[in-house]
Amino acid sequence: MIYDVVIAGAGPAGFGAAMGAARAGKKVFIFDRNSGPGGVPVYCGCPVFSGMSPFVEGSAAGIGAEFSAAMKEKAFANNPHCKLVSSEFTVGLTMTRMLRAAGVDMLFYVELTDVEREGDELRSVTVTGCGKHITIRGRSFIDCTGDAVLASMAGARCLCGSADETMTKTLLFRVTGIGNYDRELIGRKFAEGGFPFPWQDQFMGTFVGEKGEDFLLNLTAVSGTAQSPEELTRMDMELREQVAAVLEWVRKALPGFENCRLVAVAPIIGVRGGRNIAGREQITTGDLDENTPVTEPVAVGKRSYGEHYIKTFRAPWSKSQVGLRAVPYGALLSADIANLAAGGRGIGVEPRAVSAVRLIPVCIATGQAAGIAAALGFPAYDVLREELVKQKCRFETA
Repeated sequence: MIYDVVIAGAGPAGFGAAMGAARAGKKVFIFDRNSGPGGVPVYCGCPVFSGMSPFVEGSAAGIGAEFSAAMKEKAFANNPHCKLVSSEFTVGLTMTRMLRAAGVDMLFYVELTDVEREGDELRSVTVTGCGKHITIRGRSFIDCTGDAVLASMAGARCLCGSADETMTKTLLFRVTGIGNYDRELIGRKFAEGGFPFPWQDQFMGTFVGEKGEDFLLNLTAVSGTAQSPEELTRMDMELREQVAAVLEWVRKALPGFENCRLVAVAPIIGVRGGRNIAGREQITTGDLDENTPVTEPVAVGKRSYGEHYIKTFRAPWSKSQVGLRAVPYGALLSADIANLAAGGRGIGVEPRAVSAVRLIPVCIATGQAAGIAAALGFPAYDVLREELVKQKCRFETA
């Protein structure tokens, strides 16, 4: 069988891409190295969708809105104006059910091991799992790996930022048994100093779980590249040692955490930025600073960037700019491979500007746009726009 659209990576962007392509009436195949869809929210222990709320109408659009609606009875409203919060299990199960209902063929527990390229087009990908090699042929392909793994293996040009530019890598963990929680008091106590890792200068944590009974701590951080298994191994070991040290510290230093108990540590490192495709159009910090016009918008991202730096929370180049900027069609399209697009944080964006497009709802949106474009054979923008409107996508800032 030759699939109309083949998608590498089943995180939020891959989920959006598969749903968008399927809704356009095409036969879709998606695969991932993990045990199911979900990516960062499920396997990096972060079921927190900043900017999306199932309790506020209009906080999401397209597939994001459908997912948000499906989660309405399963989300915890700790801050209904800015985020959907639930559990990893529920996020993954909801995505799986939506993909199955859309008729998407799925394969998990496999790694991308080979690609077949003919001229400026991809013909197939090969995945490997349990000692078995499986080749999937397709007409169009989408890289939703988060780190442009498919594009890189296919020989397409990519951009890879420095460790500074690609932000800290994190291992999230959850505790339960929190006493009287006072966010302002916690913030003051944290700012007083004494935290064992001085580069972490901002307290980050939120209640999670089906009923908000657990507390997710985002206080570990390490610097390195996510494109090296050796580096990932080193960082993982360092981060797990940090989890133990942070847990001991919060019990002693933070009011309400005296009797907290560790209930879960993410199985996989959370990566905020890595490698990006060289797109036919590249989003730059200058574009965000000047809010340059976008003639072919496909999704909407932020204008601010530069958080989660490796020495302090804010990078020296960070800009906290109010407002939104559209994501251009060309940022989804590989400059080198005619039938390859990308979705999520791996689209065509300058490494220092990745923060503007990396949040989960934006990843779903750029994934959906890439899925529609691939399903339609990467058409002229006016054709793509018709389907974006049909699928109720938000792609203009006004």
